[in-house]
Amino acid sequence: MKEEPRIIYSLDAFPISNNRWNEGNKFKETIYSTALSILYSHLWYKDIELYADETAYKFLYMLPCRVTKISSNKDAVIWMKSKIDVMEKQTKPFIHLDNDAFIKKKINFDFDKVIVEQNDYELYGMYQYRLDFFNKYTHDLDYWKPDLGYAFNCGVLGFRDLELRDQFLKAYYALEEIFIKNNNPGITRIEPCIVLEQYNLATLLHHKNIKPTLLLWKKNLFENSQLADRIGYTHIAGQKKYRIDIVQEIENRLSKLFPYWYKEVKNALEKEGIA
Repeated sequence: MKEEPRIIYSLDAFPISNNRWNEGNKFKETIYSTALSILYSHLWYKDIELYADETAYKFLYMLPCRVTKISSNKDAVIWMKSKIDVMEKQTKPFIHLDNDAFIKKKINFDFDKVIVEQNDYELYGMYQYRLDFFNKYTHDLDYWKPDLGYAFNCGVLGFRDLELRDQFLKAYYALEEIFIKNNNPGITRIEPCIVLEQYNLATLLHHKNIKPTLLLWKKNLFENSQLADRIGYTHIAGQKKYRIDIVQEIENRLSKLFPYWYKEVKNALEKEGIA
């Protein structure tokens, strides 16, 4: 039987406190969402670790999992950099869950090399203008395909093959360097993260002829949403999670399902004047 992967989370408070996606300060919403995601996972898995920067640590250190301080990257543009940082720290099979992903029934994560949430065929149009930027500078990347036609949603992203993880990290850093060197926000605003992570991983795996395990393996978003409901998985991706009704539902579930931990987190927030 394969070793059960450990579950890891990452949270750098700087991007979500500093107008990521032009959404203003979403610190409190992210703290509650992270707490709910971890507490759901705590029902099913033993080895869970949250890596939180010093700001977020103050509000989540009390959760019933290992909580480790990390440094903030102070970057609201490459906002998922902390995810890369903590993936690099892993020495055994792992799955990184985004803090807007919720596992409400135990999912047995059975995969060989790499697992992702799903294929983003239907959302591929989101990548095109970003690829137009990156394609001008990627001629020296032997694995790069200018228009692969798909990418992977990485709300769930895990590696059992740590050598493959290292190859992905190398690809990430190469593309990040290209972005930092060539991006001119005074000319145009490029939201790079879905290319740095999701498209970059897809084209690397295509180059190596590796098919990742898909958590949600149906052919379209509607069927995958039905499958997600069936297996007890929810990912409130993108800006949708900041809708007032969803924000209220996350806090409501946290308070009803995990009242002790909700009070602990809420008291920590109120102590710092965040209500």
